[in-house]
Amino acid sequence: MEKYNSIDEVLNFAIEQEQSEVDFYNDLADKMSKPKVEQLFRDIALEKQNHILKLEAIRISGKFNHNSYDQIKELKTEHYIADVDYSNEDPDYLEALIMAMEKEKATFMFYWDLAERVSATDLQDLFYMLALHEAKQKVKLEIQFDRDSEEQFEED
Repeated sequence: MEKYNSIDEVLNFAIEQEQSEVDFYNDLADKMSKPKVEQLFRDIALEKQNHILKLEAIRISGKFNHNSYDQIKELKTEHYIADVDYSNEDPDYLEALIMAMEKEKATFMFYWDLAERVSATDLQDLFYMLALHEAKQKVKLEIQFDRDSEEQFEED
């Protein structure tokens, strides 16, 4: 169980998680035979790269309230790791969409909880914005899942 010792550690964890998700989505995109799903994963990977740039910019600037640490020190990493089964190295597109939705949900919760706990408005604004982006990505995935589920049902 990992706890954070500073806001910098939280930002570093967020950057690492976003990079992990970039790799995850690009890897899934490479495995997809459905062009729409492949493109959706590539688009989300690009959005994740933009998240990294925003997080790095605020971390590098150092222009945030470093005293916000007291408000986030009780956050625990394991609460924000998606419970995704990676044992299937060649998931079909519906399985891939389910894995992606779980990841987006966990990341949304991480950013939302951070935003709720910090008092520094610059950090709060950043974390709320990132949480909303995660929610938007999850909705895109859910819509694609629903469409593909309906198509598969009609084919059967």
